[in-house]
Amino acid sequence: MTAHLYIENEGYMTFDTRDIFLKFLVPKILTTINRIIEYDDGYLVIDTNYGEEYVDLKAIASEIDLRLDFENIIPLIRRP
Repeated sequence: MTAHLYIENEGYMTFDTRDIFLKFLVPKILTTINRIIEYDDGYLVIDTNYGEEYVDLKAIASEIDLRLDFENIIPLIRRP
């Protein structure tokens, strides 16, 4: 399954599949996702407009008591 990763509004990033929609806070300075450097079971390392940023999707999902299998998801950057 593929997922789209994108900046939705200033200070918010979205991880979106057919079945999953996670919207979460990121630093407001983050305005552009250039590429995904690494992805491993919900842990992302992304190249942004200001350098590397780390996102732990499992931790974000866990905070709202959502159990997801990130191993079978392929993240792609959605361009505006």
